[in-house]
Amino acid sequence: MIQDRHHSVFNGKKLEEARKIRNMTLEEVASLANVSHQSISKYEKNRATPNIEMLNKLSEILCFELSFFYTAEIKDDVYSNAFIYRSKASVAKKYRDQTESQIGLIDLVVKNIKSRVKMPSFDQSLLKQVNPNVFSPTLDNEIEEIAKNIRKKFGLSDGPISNLTALCEKLGIYIVYLNLNHQGIDACSVLIDDVPYIVLNKDITSAVRLRFNIAHELGHIILHLRYSKKTLAKKEITKIVEYEANRLGISLLLPESGLTKDLSSLGLDYLLILKKHWLVSVQAIVYRAEQLELFTPEYALYLRQQISRKKWRLQEPFDNEIIPEAPKLLAHALKYLAEKMDTSLSQISFQTGVREEELLEIFVYDKTIFSSVKETNLVRVK
Repeated sequence: MIQDRHHSVFNGKKLEEARKIRNMTLEEVASLANVSHQSISKYEKNRATPNIEMLNKLSEILCFELSFFYTAEIKDDVYSNAFIYRSKASVAKKYRDQTESQIGLIDLVVKNIKSRVKMPSFDQSLLKQVNPNVFSPTLDNEIEEIAKNIRKKFGLSDGPISNLTALCEKLGIYIVYLNLNHQGIDACSVLIDDVPYIVLNKDITSAVRLRFNIAHELGHIILHLRYSKKTLAKKEITKIVEYEANRLGISLLLPESGLTKDLSSLGLDYLLILKKHWLVSVQAIVYRAEQLELFTPEYALYLRQQISRKKWRLQEPFDNEIIPEAPKLLAHALKYLAEKMDTSLSQISFQTGVREEELLEIFVYDKTIFSSVKETNLVRVK
């Protein structure tokens, strides 16, 4: 069944969604539409219906197709899921609301795509089985074992993962990039109807930093996203949750056996060679080597001091030479629909209300995908 069938009447909740996605207040929308904020509020609560001229204005102000306001809204239970944020500071509520509304919209588009073409399914057995309301820490040795099992599942041995994004997409995880810089968010992960999403800040251009963010969010997906939102909101477990996600992420990127073999020399120059080999930052190598007791705390501290003196904490050598990975699964799906099933981007746009340029911006990170034919393992849904 094709998703996003249109309502026969204006759906005020879609106006509220659109406003949150664009991070606009009632007053801001009202000012641009030249009406009172009470009028916009009435539209959102379905107490009044805008005429076609007003609807056209709102469509232009909020950058959605007119059809957007006649589609099904994001289900309330989407917002009850645990969204885990990777950020330098606590995220303001208005930015959480914006990001969660954006992800809810992405999920609606993905559901539309999945109703037409078979996509990889996420293996639910990878998720830690938990009581959603009682947090239970995961031991370090258990985390290491989980990382080993993921590598074993995909025949990765103990060497570098050449493309972590592709690995996640094979696992059935959807990865998208959004403009999150003003929100102060590096990354976010969530399970919606047992489908995992990783959202990354597209303003981060360091490939090694992006890979670590992906690995970190994968750690959250596997270890934490079965917990309730209320459980994960408890301050006393925040540090534990972040430590566990870091541990799983770095265990996956730098397995003990592989790193031990490669640490045949010392010094920052050699660690830069390892950086290009393992596609992780020098700082991550130091962190992992100390964690595995391959470096003493004193030597790790010495290296960190050297890194600070060289001003490498924010940008290291080779950061601009290692090419960032591009998510391709959803882009290939859109291309497949266009080329094999006569479902154009404009049809997806009309049915979801998301403008074509925004669909391309969100789902087609690698623009060469739409300019060259590539084989996929996608098949039509009968």
